[in-house]
Amino acid sequence: MKIRTFIATASLVASGSLVAFSGSAQAALYTTCVGDGGAVTVTNDLVVPAGKSCTLTGTKVRGSVTVEAGADLVAAGATFNGAVTVEENAYLDLTDTTVKGTLTTDSAFGAHLEKSNLKAVDATEGFVYAVDSTLGGNVSSEAGELYVSGSTLSGSLTGDGNQYSDVYDSTVKGALTVNGNTLGGVLCASEVYGAAKYAGNADNLQIGGEGLLGSCAGASYFGGNLAVTDNTANAALDNAIVRGNLTATGNNPVLVVGELTRIRGSVTGETAPAGASSAARKAAPQDRGADLAERAAERAAAARADAHDAGKSRL
Repeated sequence: MKIRTFIATASLVASGSLVAFSGSAQAALYTTCVGDGGAVTVTNDLVVPAGKSCTLTGTKVRGSVTVEAGADLVAAGATFNGAVTVEENAYLDLTDTTVKGTLTTDSAFGAHLEKSNLKAVDATEGFVYAVDSTLGGNVSSEAGELYVSGSTLSGSLTGDGNQYSDVYDSTVKGALTVNGNTLGGVLCASEVYGAAKYAGNADNLQIGGEGLLGSCAGASYFGGNLAVTDNTANAALDNAIVRGNLTATGNNPVLVVGELTRIRGSVTGETAPAGASSAARKAAPQDRGADLAERAAERAAAARADAHDAGKSRL
């Protein structure tokens, strides 16, 4: 491993090398990863350079991780002690991996999180596809795609201005907010313990039960209030228990409430029973989870091939 130190300047070094920046203060160090990395400990920050690919298996990183623009990081069985940042058109794929800092994506291609443990997630554009994962902080997705399945969230979940925000077979211990999604959203066989709000969404909203976007096996539970307001989506609430109040105002068409819904609190606004006439319903779109899985698998396969061609990374 080569170490090169510069004063007031910086230089990228070969894959897996250590870069140092020196100034009037203390030096800042990071390690670059291009290629395949194994079960070693990186004692400083890790960077995947722009346009490059890195795979990590069993790797521990004590510092932060940055996936630069157009780069790919595919990690399995890894541990990242710091924050993870994914830049424009970059891709992050984590399996059985722990991230102890915040995951931030900014105009990324996307982030696939499977059987992984993370804290907060803050995503702008791109997709967040979380499967069978534990998310210990707040999760926010803006202007992208949000799909959560088989996961537990200790904080809040927010989908703001996305194409869609879908939640399947998951537990959200904080608040759920789905706002301004152009293709609406799904909540299926899930539990939400904080306040839940669906506002300003278009296309279709399927909140529990069978609905406009397909079948859903299992009931949903809302531990607090549920507000479904100012939506132009065809919205349906069914096979769900709402322990708090239901607010359904400003929706056009009005919210359809199925016979399997139980609301323990008061109902404010206008609702219609299942089967009531409403605006023409659109055909159900393709399975959004399957579409994301395919896109993630294609990008991950290309990243693994590029990393293999680059050889072993000298971490």
